[in-house]
Amino acid sequence: MRQTLRRWWPVLKLFLALAVVAGVTWQFLKILRDPSLQKVDASRTPGEILWDTLLEARPAWLLLAAAGYLCGLGFSAGYWIHLLRTLGQEPKLATALRAYFIGHLGKYIPGKAWALLLRTTLSSGPGMRVGVAALTAAYETLTTMAAGALLAALYFIWQAADQRGQAWSALGLLALAGIPILPGVFNRLVRRIAAPFMEPGAPPLPQLRTVTLLRGLLQTACGWVLLGTSLWAVTQAFSPTPDYSTGLFVRCTAYICLAYVAGFLFLPSPGGVGVRELILQQLLLLETNMVASRAVVVVLLLRLLWTAAELLTAGVVYWLPGPGEDKKGGIRDWGLGIRDPEPTQPNPLIPNP
Repeated sequence: MRQTLRRWWPVLKLFLALAVVAGVTWQFLKILRDPSLQKVDASRTPGEILWDTLLEARPAWLLLAAAGYLCGLGFSAGYWIHLLRTLGQEPKLATALRAYFIGHLGKYIPGKAWALLLRTTLSSGPGMRVGVAALTAAYETLTTMAAGALLAALYFIWQAADQRGQAWSALGLLALAGIPILPGVFNRLVRRIAAPFMEPGAPPLPQLRTVTLLRGLLQTACGWVLLGTSLWAVTQAFSPTPDYSTGLFVRCTAYICLAYVAGFLFLPSPGGVGVRELILQQLLLLETNMVASRAVVVVLLLRLLWTAAELLTAGVVYWLPGPGEDKKGGIRDWGLGIRDPEPTQPNPLIPNP
């Protein structure tokens, strides 16, 4: 089977690349054609409205929004690298960052597994077991979502009776993302799922502990604060007098947590497109100083900035050394050993041919 994967990997790699390009293009077109923008100003196209809005915004705040988003993702990437090392793997920092940020683009392909597949294949190689790379990628993703849902739930519960509906929604999302990552539940699921694919005599997959989960919740929560900073920066990009109040900053963090996690768990929506914007727009309308037209522009501009930042970062990290790049800088094998002269460890999830 491994030889079959090697033979078909160039075709699969091309398919994934085209799928990512198509998904991101669809993302941009959906933003530029969003009908809600027509309600803001029917005399202009959605693209013209967004372009004019960009010209009105103060660039420093938009740069802060993009930087906050990327740094927030960095906390989750760091936790994934920590998981790998905790479970006995030896990922190179450049390879891991390359796999994480390029793999992040897989969320724009329909189906939630593509992002994990891209990250796993880009990170596998010498010193890495494919099974461990896959399970840690899944665990990091669910831990990040659970941390966001937890922060949102704490905020809306603290806000008393007027926002109990949002509190129950956040608690429901916390249950969906949080229960599977409890070490007792997650380790048992991994054993059952991986058992049919394990080679005879292969070492068992490592087990995760409670302290690892607690660290992940704390670390990824810091990333959510930076994503909240990103939303706050976009709201301030149009304000003549920036609002530096702690209350607004905390609300932006809670709002982005709830909207992002809900968009992720809404399976039919690639990258949470549409779901996240709808929820975030409704939450922003809770702000007394934000009218409906401004809320629409803010959420779509935020999505546009985040997507552009992801593309730019993926383009930069692509040139970082991959696990299968030869000494002459040849074509990378993306983890399948096509041009890797060194023997790699057996894949515990793929049986012998």
